[in-house]
Amino acid sequence: MKKFLEDLKNDKIIHYILIVLAATIAGIPLINLRIYGTDDGFIHILRTIEVDNILKLGFFPPFISPKYCNGFGYAINVFYPPLVTYGPLIFKLICSHYIDAIKIYTYLTILISGISMYQLVKEISTKKEVALISAIIYIFIPYRLETIYNRFAIGEFSAYMFIPLVFLGLHNLLYGDKKKHYYITIGAVGLMLTHTLSTEYTALFAIMYLLVNCLKLKDKEVIKKILINMFFILTISAFFILPLLEYRIHSDYIMFSSTAMRYTGEDVYQTTLDFSQLFKDTEEPEGVCFNLGIVFIALMLLGFFTYRKMLEKDKNIYLCFLLIAVISLFMVTNFFPWIIMPDFISTMQFAWRMLEFFEFAMSILCAYNVITFIKIITKKSWMYGTLLLGFVIVIIGGMAKVNYNYKYETKKNMDDLTYEELIMSKETLSAFSINRDYLPYTEKNNEVADYITKRKNKIYILSGEATITDETKNKLTLTCNLEKVSEGTKLELPFINYPGYKVTLKDKDGEKNIEYKQSEKGLIEIEIPAAFEKGELKIEYTGTTIEKTSYIISIISTILFIGYLIYTKRKEQLNENKA
Repeated sequence: MKKFLEDLKNDKIIHYILIVLAATIAGIPLINLRIYGTDDGFIHILRTIEVDNILKLGFFPPFISPKYCNGFGYAINVFYPPLVTYGPLIFKLICSHYIDAIKIYTYLTILISGISMYQLVKEISTKKEVALISAIIYIFIPYRLETIYNRFAIGEFSAYMFIPLVFLGLHNLLYGDKKKHYYITIGAVGLMLTHTLSTEYTALFAIMYLLVNCLKLKDKEVIKKILINMFFILTISAFFILPLLEYRIHSDYIMFSSTAMRYTGEDVYQTTLDFSQLFKDTEEPEGVCFNLGIVFIALMLLGFFTYRKMLEKDKNIYLCFLLIAVISLFMVTNFFPWIIMPDFISTMQFAWRMLEFFEFAMSILCAYNVITFIKIITKKSWMYGTLLLGFVIVIIGGMAKVNYNYKYETKKNMDDLTYEELIMSKETLSAFSINRDYLPYTEKNNEVADYITKRKNKIYILSGEATITDETKNKLTLTCNLEKVSEGTKLELPFINYPGYKVTLKDKDGEKNIEYKQSEKGLIEIEIPAAFEKGELKIEYTGTTIEKTSYIISIISTILFIGYLIYTKRKEQLNENKA
């Protein structure tokens, strides 16, 4: 036991075992968690199931669902980062149910986030025991557990894996040997493919981190490697970024409307917190609990006693992350001027989401507090190990939260497997059975959803004259014969307006492509350019050139990134051998 306590300070194997143990304890509620009963859980169940179905139907990229939104074709996998569907689908290969695959993925986000935090703090502090405490605190920070067990905001809790990696790469580039700068790319790409809002704010804090350390930017090697990382971040993520931009240009969608999505400054201001909410459990069965917990608060307060005892280099790191914590906490409160903030700042939607960054920074500060406190009160190595183990036990025992109210909404009273089977058994799914954020935007709330709910799944003649016969629709393809069509006839096709459809008309003069636009009700509208007696109309989803090109760019860039890492590693080894 004495040897174990002495090894506890520096033994990485013991540290990883403790991190796995902590992650496993934090993941215990997943066993009984009813994902369907959480806030956003049903949406992510739907997305995971349908992306798999789209792939099985042979559509690639798997963007448009032919099943959702009453069979009118819904962009289920364009606007939301794709890793949170592709990730669970990997585990579906070994699971019978999508629910189980999602839970395995969720557990791994807890574990990997602990490991990534460990790597970050080991880099910046050069003290493995500080890294251990920080990793365990990070696993149990209250707001992250709420994002899993209450909200099931899969993108948001997935982002916790990658935030530490961004700062690991930055710190290594500015203060280390510059050999791990590539973690900037790994972390940033991971963020972009999991949660857009976390990406935006991580970028802002990363820029702030660079400004605080601006003297380091005089080094040309630093600037060069920042530019290299920026290149790889944008190109590896191209398969998500470019289609999203194409959709943004193609039409207005609800997702891009600050009023419809309620992320104007005034909206965000309404979601700010009173400080008292951080110190008491509101016991809201259908809301988010913001209570930091006694243990977490106590570890923070230790800083008033330990800070002056820290080494100067540790104080610099401490103050840098304290700045992130203070700014984040300020943005959570109604003292922050949200009302005058531009949309790109207020996209956070809920001010309390900034607790993600506050608790991230505090995980690091609390670890410094704990280790400094132990050093102050003990000199013997075995006693050091005893106190370290004691703090590990107190943190796990005091911060673990394994009792959750799984009835987020009383109307969501179905168990997960029944819900999964229900969704898979339906040929089409109502627009009101899924979020409608990705529908075309109109000034009337739910206008498109209401329209396609009542509308027949067939071609409508909006103006002009035409006779439609032999109309056949199969998934994202429709064919029909047209007769006696007048010039300028306008047809509304039974597909929601997204880029990627191909409309062709074949008559006596041959086959030609027809351009389309958005109808008044958000569907695809075409205009017949010239009159004809007989012809064939075909509409099919083929995807766009940009979509397909973006995947090629991402694949090539990923290969180049791997090659770049291999090249730099070999170059470093050669330099070491020469030395």
